[in-house]
Amino acid sequence: MISRRRFLQLTAIAPSLVGPGLAAQTGHRRIVIVGAGLAGLRAAELLRKAGREVIVLEARPQSGGRVLTIRSPFDDGLYGEAGAIRFSGVHTRVLRLARERRLTLVPFESPNGSPITAIGGVRMRSDEIGLSRFALKLRSDERPLASSGLLEKYVGSLPAALSDPAAAAYGEWQPYDRLTWPDWLRSRGASAEAMQLMTLGGDSTELSALYVLRQYALLKKATRFFKIRGGMDQLPRALAQPLGDVVRYGAEVVRVDRSGNRVRVDYLEKGTPRQVEGSRLIFAIPFSTLRQIDVRPAFSPAKARIVREVSYYPATRFLLQSRTRVWQESGLNGAARTDRPAEIWDCAYDLPSSRGLLGATVGGAVGRTLLDMSADECVKFGVQVGADAFPSLPLNFEKGVAYRWAAERWSRGAFVVFRPGQMTTMMPEMGRPEGRVHFAGEHTSAWMGWMEGALESAERVAREVMEAEPG
Repeated sequence: MISRRRFLQLTAIAPSLVGPGLAAQTGHRRIVIVGAGLAGLRAAELLRKAGREVIVLEARPQSGGRVLTIRSPFDDGLYGEAGAIRFSGVHTRVLRLARERRLTLVPFESPNGSPITAIGGVRMRSDEIGLSRFALKLRSDERPLASSGLLEKYVGSLPAALSDPAAAAYGEWQPYDRLTWPDWLRSRGASAEAMQLMTLGGDSTELSALYVLRQYALLKKATRFFKIRGGMDQLPRALAQPLGDVVRYGAEVVRVDRSGNRVRVDYLEKGTPRQVEGSRLIFAIPFSTLRQIDVRPAFSPAKARIVREVSYYPATRFLLQSRTRVWQESGLNGAARTDRPAEIWDCAYDLPSSRGLLGATVGGAVGRTLLDMSADECVKFGVQVGADAFPSLPLNFEKGVAYRWAAERWSRGAFVVFRPGQMTTMMPEMGRPEGRVHFAGEHTSAWMGWMEGALESAERVAREVMEAEPG
């Protein structure tokens, strides 16, 4: 098997050296798409419907990208999500495609019982936080709002455009982009205890306040969240199946030549060097992996800086099978937010097994520390994460999986995030085409981090290509 380095050396000398039958395939109006996640698959579908020839190159052995359902090694038909776990009722593109593909939706969170909030080793039903035993010295004006109203109090009035996915008033939003989310809450007068409650469940210490506020505004009208029965990967599978052999799996792109009036792509298909040409190229992969591809000539300085510097959240997803659903015995629904920080939920409340399967996500500083652990150590850590909310979990634990997205070769992180000062400078350039090269994916959309963002970007990039090459 030829190595990636050797392949680059050979193709740099002469394309003819890749061997007989492997010379560049040419197509007058062919569109080459790199990545078979939701963005790449949906773009391919739309372009094919418009009569364009399309090839999708996917390095993984399956479609879906960061929409990844895990079924093994769990028992009784249990399954959980390593990637996307839910979508909102305001995510119209996901809802429409799910209906068209006749996929069954169920509420994301079990309606049976209450969530848990865990702080400093004390656990409390989330609907009782205002009366809590937490060692939190909330101010008198904060105490009545502890269970649900603190965010509204401190976020206050926001520009209407922040809640519009189509708006991109980044110049006007710069004041929100100057501070981290915790520092911004502090500047609004929040006490340290109130900030602790408002930042439970996820590490936001390094994130731009604008990043958090944009998501807050977009989702403010969302009242329900859903998942797909049978696994979230049912959606990318439904998109990939009609494409057939248009999608080439095990195809690792190593170089792109965009110097002429065509785009040439060199890739390794299961170790064999290949080339393909097209009139346009769509990168539907994270910038964290685009960094690994040799693009010539280089992108503009602004784009190259973003590709090089933008961050991806180092999330780890734990899926923990238990002998029984211990949380139900206490009238709980398996959902929790903790100060580790972690978000926890019941993955299998709608399945018939008497066993349980908890999902849990950690990230930020905690996510980075997990990268140095062995797989077994990581799962053991995950059990302790679950025990923060459900202390009897360790005694009932049977088996588990820890999926570390920052260590996954074709993602290098779970979703795009921005530090102070980055969002207002990077987002206007993130999805902008560079000559014959276009960009899609959640990182190019206002709905960043969501399946809706991937689908929205696919629609945008398909329009761009068709407008650039009409007819």
